[in-house]
Amino acid sequence: RTSKRMMIMRRCPPPAFAAVLLALVAITINRPAVNGYPIIAEIDEDDETCFTYNIPHGDDAHMVFTALPNHVEEDVEDWFVSHMNEMTRKGGDQFMKDLPEMPDDIKKIVLEAKEVRTAVSLRLDAPRRPMLIRKQFKWYDPVVIKDVVKTSRAENPLGGYSICFDNDSDDEISVLMDVVLVSDKGEGAAGKKKKGLQKEHLTPLERNFQESIGAAHKILNEMHYMERREARMRHTAESTNK
Repeated sequence: RTSKRMMIMRRCPPPAFAAVLLALVAITINRPAVNGYPIIAEIDEDDETCFTYNIPHGDDAHMVFTALPNHVEEDVEDWFVSHMNEMTRKGGDQFMKDLPEMPDDIKKIVLEAKEVRTAVSLRLDAPRRPMLIRKQFKWYDPVVIKDVVKTSRAENPLGGYSICFDNDSDDEISVLMDVVLVSDKGEGAAGKKKKGLQKEHLTPLERNFQESIGAAHKILNEMHYMERREARMRHTAESTNK
């Protein structure tokens, strides 16, 4: 192993927009649950990258991961990002369901890639416990872990869960990852469970603030996704020109 990196899993909005968002949150009565784009984890060749994720006590979570090969085409990545987002959008028609039928051009790329072994695996750990879950990735094939606490029988460990990606290949790869808490309110009829302090009847001003926060969160997550993709493209271009 060349290195082992530990990271905290989070979505990081640009500072200026984060300040605006914080101001909006401070003057609202309740912040609605918002669904952002999946995180893109980049794992160097012959390397391991780990994230930590804390599930609140008494709660549970669903996790979705999809491995993408090096130099994945933009339209293919965009398709998987979009539909993974739908898989984790509570209240949506595709929540925790299989991916929909792919366009023919994307399906061809996926089928060709699936014939190649990934040499990339997922490992879920908890402090001072044996390994909880280990799965081998197939390219473009989502790995779905429902009810992590219940499945792993490791109830909300102190220090959180470790999500590790082990890349034994000779190429850098990417993993799309997203986590949704069972307690999240969601956007549709499937997510009517109340969380925190809420008001049943909102004034028009309060409702407008809530809608503004939801829109701001979605914009920030999309900007973060685009920023990560542009950084990868720039890194690829610099490596090619060396």
